[in-house]
Amino acid sequence: MRHTDHPDWCARDHRCNLGEHRAEPVTLAANDRGLIVLTRLRAADGRQHVEIRMRIALATGEKPARAHLARILNLLDALLSHLNRPPR
Repeated sequence: MRHTDHPDWCARDHRCNLGEHRAEPVTLAANDRGLIVLTRLRAADGRQHVEIRMRIALATGEKPARAHLARILNLLDALLSHLNRPPR
């Protein structure tokens, strides 16, 4: 398959741009805690990625919200480190 051909999962609409192909987003709702939107994509160089957008309800109040943000960032950093390790 050439990089310009649409993969079978491609949405084939305005999401395709400059050789990039995007699937329809998948939304995972976690009740009142937040949601996650996953979109598979193939970049113009042929490499595949997942784009992840998250909306997370923060703790109430400025100080608790900042602490919550710090915890989220630490956990996301740990997750990225784990996911970027080569498979065994």
